[in-house]
Amino acid sequence: MVALVLALTILSRALPDGTMRLNVGDSGIGEKAIALTFDDGPCGNTEELLEGLAEYNAKVTFFVLGKNVEKYPVVVARAYDEGHLIGNHTYDHPRLTLMSPASAKENIKKSADIITSVTGAKPYFVRAPYGDITAYQLKYMDAFFVSWSVNGYDWDEESEEEIYNRIMKKAKDGAIILLHDTNENTVEAVLRAIPELQEQGYEFVRVDDLLTRNGDKLAKGIPYKWCKYEKRPVAF
Repeated sequence: MVALVLALTILSRALPDGTMRLNVGDSGIGEKAIALTFDDGPCGNTEELLEGLAEYNAKVTFFVLGKNVEKYPVVVARAYDEGHLIGNHTYDHPRLTLMSPASAKENIKKSADIITSVTGAKPYFVRAPYGDITAYQLKYMDAFFVSWSVNGYDWDEESEEEIYNRIMKKAKDGAIILLHDTNENTVEAVLRAIPELQEQGYEFVRVDDLLTRNGDKLAKGIPYKWCKYEKRPVAF
């Protein structure tokens, strides 16, 4: 099944139309880059995060829930206007593997329509809740899927110090780090870690820029995990 999905997606390689801001290979990203990604928002903590990101000139990716975009449209519009990538995390966080391909696609589309109404741009990047999606469902999704290489494990009752230490320990070039702005401790830990990692030479970039940094086009229906300098993006 995996081989079939790969074959189908290779035949239909394409670039996103709306949210891809740069031509592949033209991002100017250096040898040390990290993509921070935030799932399940927006929420009451997101504005504090945006303030800090603006201060440090860091760009990130928000995988938002459609139902929360309905609650915080101004926050999502601000994030988009400030240059962050707005990705789709479904409407209400279902476990897609328990749904039919048609139902899963409809849930994602519902969220996409809401995001588009707020930002004016269709979200072409998607992350499945829990990272769970079947190869059969992927085959029918008109989207670029993003997984992660580093799990922040921050959805539980972990302290700011624990989250901060995990980010600092796991930070490496090409990493896509899974985090949640719904956790206030995460926001504090991230805004503490960013300037320290910048001093070490790291850039904080959107996942679309990271994955195309070396001139590679992306294939729809493949979940990408990381992309190192001068290496092809890695999936699965």
